[in-house]
This record gives sequence, C-alpha cells and structure tokens, in this order.
Amino acid sequence: MKVLILGSGYAGLTVAHRIREHSKDIDIQIVSKSSLVRENTIFPLLLTDEVKVEDTEFNAKDVMEKKGVNFVEAEVEGISLNSNEVKTSKGTFDYDYLFIALGGGYEENFEKIPGHEFAFMHHTLDGFLGLKKALYEAEDGVKVFVGNAQASPIEGPSYQVALIAEYILRKRNKDREIYLSTQSPKGVFGILPFDWVSEKANKYFEKRGIKILKGKYVKEVKKDKVVLNDGTEVYADIKSVLPTLSAPEVVRNSGLELANNFVKVELPTFKAYKNVYALGDSAIGMVPAKTARSAMVSAENAVSSFLRETKGIYLPMYSQGVLCIMEGGDDGGILRFDKNSRDTKVVFDINRNYVMFKKMYSRLLVNSAFNVKFHASLTI
Repeated sequence: MKVLILGSGYAGLTVAHRIREHSKDIDIQIVSKSSLVRENTIFPLLLTDEVKVEDTEFNAKDVMEKKGVNFVEAEVEGISLNSNEVKTSKGTFDYDYLFIALGGGYEENFEKIPGHEFAFMHHTLDGFLGLKKALYEAEDGVKVFVGNAQASPIEGPSYQVALIAEYILRKRNKDREIYLSTQSPKGVFGILPFDWVSEKANKYFEKRGIKILKGKYVKEVKKDKVVLNDGTEVYADIKSVLPTLSAPEVVRNSGLELANNFVKVELPTFKAYKNVYALGDSAIGMVPAKTARSAMVSAENAVSSFLRETKGIYLPMYSQGVLCIMEGGDDGGILRFDKNSRDTKVVFDINRNYVMFKKMYSRLLVNSAFNVKFHASLTI
C-alpha cells in the first residue's frame, strides 16, 4: 500500500510518524519543497533574541528516511484524483491514499494584499527578521501597526507581535504608538463565545499602551499608512500584516470540494475524498483558528481514520480547540479553549512562566521532528 504525503510541516510529519509507528509495511513517501523544516510558532522570540534561527530548524529528510520513509524535495504541480497521481517538479507519483498538508498559502495570499510590499508578514523567517531590524532601528515617535487581512483565521501571532513591539521600543526608551486591529468587534480573542476572555485581554493590552482597533481588518497597505475596511487610515512607520488563508492554488485546482477556499472535509476524520485526507491550514476545521496544534490534531484524526479503515487499528480522535501561548517580551500568557460532548475548558491567564513552557515545547517539537503525541486536546 502506498501512502503519499504532500508537505512536511506539523500535519504532514505527524501523519508519517504515526503511520510508521503502527505499521512497518506501508510504503510512505513525503513530497515537500524543502527538507529544512522550521518550528515557526516560536518565531516571535526571534524578535527578542530569546531563541536563534538554528534553534527552530531540523532536517526532516534525515529524520524520516531513518524511519524508512522516502522524502522527495519537489514542488507539487498538480493533483489528479481520477488517476491517483500527483505531478511534481521531479516526476509523477502514484498513491493508494493521499494526505494533503501543504499549509494555508501564506505567501500567495499575502501578495494579494494591495501594497503588501510596504509591510512585513509575521509568519515567514524573512518577515520576522525584517520586522526585528525595523524595530531596533526605529526612532522616537515611531508608529507601529499590526493586524490581519479580511477573514484571516490566525490572529494569535498578531497579538504577540504587538506586545513584543511595545516591549522592544519601551526597553529602547523610544516614544511609540502601537496599533493592533482585531477582526472581532469584541477585540482580542473576540472569536470565543466568552466575553470575559476578551474583556480581560483587552484591558491587559491597553495597560501595555496598545491601541486596539476593534472590528477592523486590513484592506490596503500604503507607504506611510494602512487603510482598514471601514476607510480608517492608520499612519504607521512599521506595518506587519497576516493575510487571509486558503488551500494553496494547486490544491484548489485539484477538483476537491471547497468551502471558503479551504478543502471541505468530513469531521472529525478530515477525509476529503474516498482515499484523500486534507489537513491543517489547507482544510476546513472544527474551529476557525488555524494553529500548529490544530494541524497536528487534524493529522492524528486522519491517521486514526486511515488505520481503522485499512488495518483495523483503533486510535483516539481529538477536538481541535484553540491553544495560544503568547510571548510578550517581559510578560506572557495563555489562552486555551477546548470542547467536546462532555466537557468545556476555558483558560486565560497572564504569566511570564508560560513563555518558558512554550520554549520547552518548541524544543521538544524540533528535537522530535514534530513527533509529539500529547496536544492537550480533549478526546472525542
């Protein structure tokens, strides 16, 4: 049996680890544009030098080939559902089962924002390093804007960048104005159905001197300002924006059914077609937020479905939920929201110690090549 995995991020590598753990006779192949993988949830701490670039990366090809998983560095160019084939820059590969884990098309969607060249994208390594340089070169009176484009399903990094920008400029004794736009009219973490969370979070951000622009998203970036959806113009010297996400274009053109430009899947299995699973940022999820933890949970559930169907092996499935550990310079915090049919867990707390836990977990992710079984998620 041939399993083909597209992508070597959180979801793709979780699939490979888990299938190999439970079956030695399945032919597993990964296709990814690079064997160098970075754990990017820790990237905000690059801004404060609490981690270095080399702390975030590992060679996935070396790790996976030691497990008997073939790793091909190639670009995915086309997916044929009818013939069970994937065309790549290094040839065509067939499969019995396909796992799509190609992410949320950050770069291609960022380039769709008018004036994107005047902003950083706080997702890529280059984006964070460019933002860091700008913050440490900023002069008195600097204005910083951080926000998201319309329907962007990942605001957590924006919260962290706003907090860290405030911290860096404060430590440099620079007069500053920090603006944070949130898509929800309730403000920070406003997507959650608990008003007390956003109220507490808003008060904390405002205490840090961050001006929250509630219910607004980025429509256009200009050299000296950002234009928001309601026409508000925010003048800013430093601008950092996250785009909306979608399944990458090559996935959207595959013929799989889409919903809001993500692959439509059965939940909780993440099956998109009779022998195809779509995972992580490429697929519709149980919650709107797109996070590394959600990607790994989607992979665990897909493997559970796959092994049950092909091997009669029963593994648990999990709810995705939301888990955000915020790095805030000289402070930190956590937001957790998980729910299943039996229980609901909601935690919001501000404490610097959570950053230490995040650094330890990030190191575990890197050292294991994302082979972490415990995601603090509730079972279904």
